[in-house]
Amino acid sequence: MFKRPRLPTRRLCARIGPETRFPAPPPSRSGAFGKTGFQKDAMELWEYLEVLIRWAWVIVLVTALCTAGALGLGKLQTPRYTSAVEVAVTPSRLDQTLSQPVLGLLRNYVASIQAESMARRVIERLGLQGVTAEALSGRIVAEASQSEYKIAIEVTEREPTLAQREAQAVAELFVSNVQAFAARQDPRDRLNASILSGGAQPAGQSWPRKKLLALAGVGGGLLLGLLLALALEWARPDVLREPEQAEAWLGMPVMGTIPAVSKSKRRLLRR
Repeated sequence: MFKRPRLPTRRLCARIGPETRFPAPPPSRSGAFGKTGFQKDAMELWEYLEVLIRWAWVIVLVTALCTAGALGLGKLQTPRYTSAVEVAVTPSRLDQTLSQPVLGLLRNYVASIQAESMARRVIERLGLQGVTAEALSGRIVAEASQSEYKIAIEVTEREPTLAQREAQAVAELFVSNVQAFAARQDPRDRLNASILSGGAQPAGQSWPRKKLLALAGVGGGLLLGLLLALALEWARPDVLREPEQAEAWLGMPVMGTIPAVSKSKRRLLRR
């Protein structure tokens, strides 16, 4: 006589449909995202794409919130304006004996432009009130271009007109210093200093930078959204949607499936 096999002690659902849920098995150490054992050790590319598509709305929402937050933070900050001016420092004769000392002098000139003594002279020349030489020197930035014999000077302030005035004053004071020193030298060994491009340029807003904040918000939002999507996928309850998944999970063949019945058909069957 045929002996009926014993059913497994685990209680199964009577219906296997597209959204049939089974009791969660013990976690698999090798399964990706800590899911059940029917997953492979490493997720396939399509599985990653499936996760991204499933939680795309989370990634988009987090990215939008981070971008809006970054732009909103930029509006709360005090705008800064920077004016730039270039000064050419060229030797009277271009030969090796004079060009090499000039390259060394450019570095010294940069240090003198950013010194507090220069800031103090600018304050006296413009008659600035409530400004210390230490604070002003911190807003003056100079950079030498040895290949072009130029020094670029930038001054940053809260008011654009003040930044332009200070940059122009720094350039004029520096040129006067170089000319005064050259007047005491031999004409063949002198350095010539002149302001380029008609002086200090109108100041433009240097902070906050909206494009930089927007890119930072988008990049941070995407990263945070991906991490959140992975966390949600980790915490997602296991759902068996395919008969093959049920076979792999239970270790038993599926003899048949019962399709899911819509709510309207359920009402008709109840009647």
